[in-house]
Amino acid sequence: MYEITNADRADLAFSALKEFSASTGVDTARDAIADLICNLLHLARGRGLDEQLILAQAGRMAAEEAREDDDGEMEEVQTRFRELLSEDL
Repeated sequence: MYEITNADRADLAFSALKEFSASTGVDTARDAIADLICNLLHLARGRGLDEQLILAQAGRMAAEEAREDDDGEMEEVQTRFRELLSEDL
């Protein structure tokens, strides 16, 4: 059975971010990620969901997965990410 890695998760996020950045013209990694998260929070608020709880839950999930799961082929994903959007200094 295949175990999903953090690189797999990052790759799914990259696919969404690639589409999002192509539609919005956001050109830096930090701005693209922040803008996508912001728009997801607008979507959640429209459903009556608590944005702060969602942010806290996401932070806990990311920390837990970072501790417990394999990073897999993260450099491959990060290489494609760097090619898509400029680095933030």
